Amino acid sequence: MNLKKHLDRAAQALERGQADFAVELCDQVMDFAPGERLAAELLTAAAIANGDGKSNLLKKLGSGPMGLAARFNKLTRNPDAEARALRRAFIKDPANFGRGIDWGDALERAGYAGAALGVFGALAGYSPEAAKRAGSLAAAQGEVDAALGYYQQALDSNPRDTEAMRARKNLAAEQALRNASQADSATGMDSEAFLRASRGEADPEEG
Repeated sequence: MNLKKHLDRAAQALERGQADFAVELCDQVMDFAPGERLAAELLTAAAIANGDGKSNLLKKLGSGPMGLAARFNKLTRNPDAEARALRRAFIKDPANFGRGIDWGDALERAGYAGAALGVFGALAGYSPEAAKRAGSLAAAQGEVDAALGYYQQALDSNPRDTEAMRARKNLAAEQALRNASQADSATGMDSEAFLRASRGEADPEEG
């Protein structure tokens, strides 16, 4: 299978409004390469577009068996099979963002952090929880700017989300420290002191 060709066709189909075809193409790719990040991201976006934010009763009922299969595979500690079942369940009921988050979680536990980030990233605009999960994964993969953006999405949904606020603040401070180190700035303080200052923390020796 030519993964790039399939994904290019999926992206074009989504742009043309053929979300169902995009879902089909991405689903095929993920059967062959379950850790493919772009496929996971496109599939999530296409499934949501195909569902148009509405929960179709027949499709929702059809997702039930896949949900049961996912729970069984979780109990038997088979995250690959669990992720596959949750993917199919989400395709049938894309308005269920919680199920999408479960799919991303199973992908992460199966060792597909990139694909998990693709799912969480595509869901970030719909779910603050997904935005925070995307921020955490992006930060872990060194994508600091993207991580800051995801945390900001979570805060846009809930400005009082202390978890997102703290994570964004700490990440911004660490980014400032790295930038200062790379520029070899004459800060007049050591790295730890600079990091504390960026976070607005007091020097423990002064206490």
